[in-house]
Amino acid sequence: MKVVEKVETCSCETVHEEEVAKARRVLPYPFVLEELAEFFKVLTDPTRLKLLFALGSGELCVCDLSAVTGSGVSSVSHHLAALRREKLVKPRRDGRIIYYSLADIHVQQIIGYAREHLAE
Repeated sequence: MKVVEKVETCSCETVHEEEVAKARRVLPYPFVLEELAEFFKVLTDPTRLKLLFALGSGELCVCDLSAVTGSGVSSVSHHLAALRREKLVKPRRDGRIIYYSLADIHVQQIIGYAREHLAE
């Protein structure tokens, strides 16, 4: 049986102009909202999250990441490309091997904050 959550509605008939104006002032430009949406969309895939957690331990090559996640090398490469587009990971070439690492400390912080929030 599916539980339907009750949606609360506003019973007042007056728009609070000052509060609305204040809220509108903090809204980012539409293109920023689109960028944020794409950023969060890339984090909705469990394999990509595994990759980010694994890279939190240090840099790894695609073969290492494949072994950690249990995904194929081509699948890992595909996911890494998506993470690179959103500047979540960065590559470093050493001869024929490309090592990946988290782009910066903010990536770990974002995931950490999300985990903390979910644990509340």
